[in-house]
Amino acid sequence: MIKKTLILADQDEVYLANLSNYFLEKAPQLELVTFTRGDKLKQYLESENNIDILAVDEGMLSSLIPLPSLNCARIVLSASMTPVDDFTLVKKYQKTETLLNDLLLKYAETTGEIEAIRGKNDTKIAAFYSPAGGTGKTTLSLAMAAVAAGQGKKVLYLNMEEIDSTFDVFPASAGSLSDIYLAIKTKGMNVGIKLSSSVGIATPGGFCYISGVESVAEHEEIEENEFEKLITAIRALADYDLVILDLSSAFTAKNRKLLLNADVIYVPVLADETSIAKMKRLLRESDYHEVYNPLFARMKLLVNRSMTNSPSPELLNSGLFSQLECAAVIPNLTVFASRKACLSNGEMFRQIMEPVLQIVDAL
Repeated sequence: MIKKTLILADQDEVYLANLSNYFLEKAPQLELVTFTRGDKLKQYLESENNIDILAVDEGMLSSLIPLPSLNCARIVLSASMTPVDDFTLVKKYQKTETLLNDLLLKYAETTGEIEAIRGKNDTKIAAFYSPAGGTGKTTLSLAMAAVAAGQGKKVLYLNMEEIDSTFDVFPASAGSLSDIYLAIKTKGMNVGIKLSSSVGIATPGGFCYISGVESVAEHEEIEENEFEKLITAIRALADYDLVILDLSSAFTAKNRKLLLNADVIYVPVLADETSIAKMKRLLRESDYHEVYNPLFARMKLLVNRSMTNSPSPELLNSGLFSQLECAAVIPNLTVFASRKACLSNGEMFRQIMEPVLQIVDAL
């Protein structure tokens, strides 16, 4: 592994020492050089060309003027977040883990290289889909995201519905699906880097998410094969343990592409006539189109809003369980009526969602 040279400069020796110790432990891909004096830093910059990232406290900038010619990512560690020409800003006082990620991301954005931010996770992708609306797929997908994050997994939740049903649950993330779609269509732009710079963190919940598109018409501009490009970029990023796709009820070519790229598909079903009828109709497609069989083979039923600990007679007699495995029976809890409550009740949902997560863990 070729290490990247990071210059850290700050007059606060204690702050710099704490930062350096953390970086040395957590970022073996970095070669670290530190400075507490501006004059020494300037001398180094005038004589050394092998620099990848320059991260300097805003209070030391004046000692660098005139700034030597540098071909590297230039970053100001800023408390005031006041713009500086030819530099990008990173908030100085934040969690050290987040600060490190921000520095690496700025470098990736500057160079277009994903190696600096590539993780080592074996990313699993779980899709929530139902041919019937109102079965609770969004609520269950949010609950699963919160529970998985509570277990220490790094989780990304993506709502891929044409009309986003979670826009009132989360504040706007740093970027949106509009930005991701633009990256997919822009030649030379790295989708993984754009995705990394667009996420927000659900609070409470602890998982990552990306806001939906600015206009629903943007979904129409994305081709099905470009959705595959998105999934490929997510897997290549290797940054997440689990990615949860929350899909609309349409059985379109685009949704099928996402479903076929998922490792497991959770299908919430209710004990009502419409939900059962639509699931049976969907599964009947296997009689006409064998191409759908790999998709159906990944489906696991989630019996939702059950009044008992087992499926109702209507579901047991429907024939669905002879075609699909039942992953879990979800009780009809009042707290499930609120999507926001799913984010703050991870411990309550832990036992309920445990069988669902075990399927992903076993893949």
